[in-house]
Amino acid sequence: MVRHQATDIKRLRYVLYVRKSTEDENRQVRSIDDQIKDCQRLAKDLDLNVVEVLKETKSAKLPNQRPVFNQMIKALEDKKYDAILCWHPDRLSRNMLEGGYIINMLDERTLQDIRFHSHQFSNDANGKMLLGMLFVFSKQYSDDLSDKVNRGVSGNLDEGKSAGTPKWGYNRSEVSGLYEPNGHHELVKQAWQMRYQGESLSGITQFLKDRGVKRITKDVRRRREIHPILTTVSKMFRDPFYYGILLQANQTVNLVELHGLQAVATKEMYEAIQAMSRGRTRDRNTKKRVTFYPLHAFVYCAVCKGPNHMIVGKNKNGSGKSVLSYRCNNRDCTRKPRSIRAKHIFRSLYEYLETITISDEMYERYGKAIDDMTDEKIIKIKEEVYSLNGSLNHIKSEINERTLAIGRFDEGSPVFVSSMKRLEDLSNDQMSLEAQIAKHNKKIENPSRIKLNKEEFLNLLKTAKDKMVAGSAVEKDALCRILFLNLRVDNEKIVDYLWREPFNDLVGSSLLNSGGAG
Repeated sequence: MVRHQATDIKRLRYVLYVRKSTEDENRQVRSIDDQIKDCQRLAKDLDLNVVEVLKETKSAKLPNQRPVFNQMIKALEDKKYDAILCWHPDRLSRNMLEGGYIINMLDERTLQDIRFHSHQFSNDANGKMLLGMLFVFSKQYSDDLSDKVNRGVSGNLDEGKSAGTPKWGYNRSEVSGLYEPNGHHELVKQAWQMRYQGESLSGITQFLKDRGVKRITKDVRRRREIHPILTTVSKMFRDPFYYGILLQANQTVNLVELHGLQAVATKEMYEAIQAMSRGRTRDRNTKKRVTFYPLHAFVYCAVCKGPNHMIVGKNKNGSGKSVLSYRCNNRDCTRKPRSIRAKHIFRSLYEYLETITISDEMYERYGKAIDDMTDEKIIKIKEEVYSLNGSLNHIKSEINERTLAIGRFDEGSPVFVSSMKRLEDLSNDQMSLEAQIAKHNKKIENPSRIKLNKEEFLNLLKTAKDKMVAGSAVEKDALCRILFLNLRVDNEKIVDYLWREPFNDLVGSSLLNSGGAG
């Protein structure tokens, strides 16, 4: 047996590693700054040589998810540090793979010492056994907490409780966690009646604004008021919650049946409003379409940084030829010239996409970002399915009524002809809605369909530049909107890119080296 000489800790180079805890806010885990202060106080008492402080914000529950931890381990292997100073063993590891790796490094003397503010550690057989037990306890605590949270969420949903977006006209009781009408409930109910009777969204939005209707965000630490705008009011009329159906990623709860929620609408009203809204969309789509221009409302001026997008259109160049260009019409802008030709924007895009490099690690990061977004997407898809079903049910009722009534008219009469035309339109709408519902239901049955598979993801990024160069104006526009939130152009014809999620989560990797102007 090899017996190591006692280590002189004063001669070692310590790295101070601290990690934020996000698993349990009620546990009052010390903040990163507090951990650093406690550890620095211990270092001063023991006369330790702390050569660097590393801060981690990622969870330690799963292995290979902490870039700063991995950086520290590599630096230890490269002899940049000799030892670790940490606030508590559970800040260092909550999974057995990394815990075992740390103990193995102690065995091999790659890691010569560990000091904790909260625990005594001796680098011998008993000390390493106790350290391993502490890692096990940390993992058990983390697993148990996760189970309790999942059980709690599931139980809350079964009882009609939700931590989702606040609803217009309702508060969630701090005692029961259930939705209860608030002071705006009757006004929201009146808004649904107005929509049912054909009032426009803009008219209803103004009605709610004028009467001070608002809702409060759920974040207790940063509560803020949300006032009605056209977009949020439109979303309200698509949400089946308002007739009593609470949608979550894994289940659907009827709040009226469960605990007598005071709904502001009936199912019949909801279905009629869905059919009305989709009918108006269809009518708008049958009107003469305006000329398509790529990147409409997508390109912004990086010179004045104004809130309005650059205007896209055809202009005459010096030779009298019509060319596509984007012009900044913000009054105070100093851009010269005011316009930039589309070819310069796309050329900058081609050059930038040429620099993209991809890796397996990037796909793993993309997959993690998508998984975090999946539940939210499933809820939106389910909401869309309810809206589509509402339209479908309303259309089926009208088909039945018209089919029964059409027998009363002569076949050649104008009423008969118009009724048959209406029945034909309704049947086409029914088939279209059923196809859309089936498509959405497949995504809900298999949430992984929402995420590009690895081959699709890598292919998208590998071929982005070629697709952009060879694509039509419509294809160029579609690809830009998949990858980016917007583009900003300066006087030097250089484009900055604000990436769309989940690609934005990859900023800082070899893929994304230009964050774009916000």
